[in-house]
Amino acid sequence: MPDKAGMIEMRVKLAVGLLVGVSSAHASAATPTKTTHYLCDSRQHLVVRRTADNASVEFIDRTYQLQRKASHLGVQYIAPKAALIIDGPEAVFVADDRLQLGRCVESNSFAER
Repeated sequence: MPDKAGMIEMRVKLAVGLLVGVSSAHASAATPTKTTHYLCDSRQHLVVRRTADNASVEFIDRTYQLQRKASHLGVQYIAPKAALIIDGPEAVFVADDRLQLGRCVESNSFAER
């Protein structure tokens, strides 16, 4: 059986391990998500929810999950059958199963519908 100093050291290590685990879980749960609404040339609407690592695009009856990719052209998210490029207030979204949407611009309200 460990002596008193050994027990204290073991308890401290256990407490530090628990704190690191809890703070890591809290940090990942607190990853900020930015939601942006876009109005596109074809009068269609996109809703984009994104974090630093991924994005989801809601378009009509589908939601696409995309992963961020390093890019020199705006912020780019890709999936096997879809891509999203965001450059300032503008975005371009393409998907294999959707028609070309053209240029999309941030929309603060849906009054434009």
